[in-house]
Amino acid sequence: MSIALIITDRDLTQLSSGLKKRLPHVDIQCWPYITAPEKVTFVVAWQPPSNIWQKFPNLKVISSLGAGCDGLLSDITLPENIIITRIVDTGLAEQMAEYVLTAILLLKRRFNDYFKQQQTEQWQTLKKIKGKKVAILGIGEIGHKVAIILIACGYEVSGWSRSKKQHAMYETFYGKDQLAQTVKNADFVVSTLPLTIETKYLLDEVFFKSLKKSAWLINVGRGEVLKEDDLLTALANNNLQGAILDVFSAEPLASEHPFWQHDNIIITPHISAITDQITVIEQLAENYQLLKNNKPLKNRVDRQKGY
Repeated sequence: MSIALIITDRDLTQLSSGLKKRLPHVDIQCWPYITAPEKVTFVVAWQPPSNIWQKFPNLKVISSLGAGCDGLLSDITLPENIIITRIVDTGLAEQMAEYVLTAILLLKRRFNDYFKQQQTEQWQTLKKIKGKKVAILGIGEIGHKVAIILIACGYEVSGWSRSKKQHAMYETFYGKDQLAQTVKNADFVVSTLPLTIETKYLLDEVFFKSLKKSAWLINVGRGEVLKEDDLLTALANNNLQGAILDVFSAEPLASEHPFWQHDNIIITPHISAITDQITVIEQLAENYQLLKNNKPLKNRVDRQKGY
């Protein structure tokens, strides 16, 4: 049995050395130097090359390197019998909550506008934004943590999910029929949604028409939940004030993408939450050992739900 790291967007030295230390008797193969694909039973993947899975005849498990697994689930070449797992890092929820709170405070206290003034050496006091109503789309572990942090800071929070959920601390809505009701009075709309068949391009032209003209969108979930062209149209039509975006349909964002130069869009390079490397190594090693001992794996992904 062997583990293959098929991760195409970063250096694998730290991850491979950590796994070798944790699993000293296991062969760790790193893409693109896979010399014995027939021995691979467990793959750790992130942005894998197309049409690769047929190279591994004995593959049993693919673990996403992060919490998101939509790239794997959308791969039509991935055999149905392969188990998919993901990394669950409780620290991610806290990081995302910090990011969202920071983003809201930046907007409320007009730091984005003061930065623009600084570029032209303007000294002008601006009124702070008073709105404190936040609608959170996606109230799983991450969205719920965001809600709790914002409530503790005095914000009025509501939450939306695809299926019915109830939380004692804030009002909840569910289903596509209640989406417009959730966001119609929100000053800030935060998406922590996973990417599924139901959520792909959920934030579209119709959605933007249901927002207040002064509302801001903050997306820390998945890039393809947002229909990017529709956001640009909505901003041009003054359907919302602006957006802070950490995730995108294609990453890294192309140099010619109109988001870069848009006055009312603030971009960060997918950094709202960074998975702890020690947590990643421990969870991968544990699941590999569970596989080896024919025991149920942790953090298994439901293909139907998409997470």
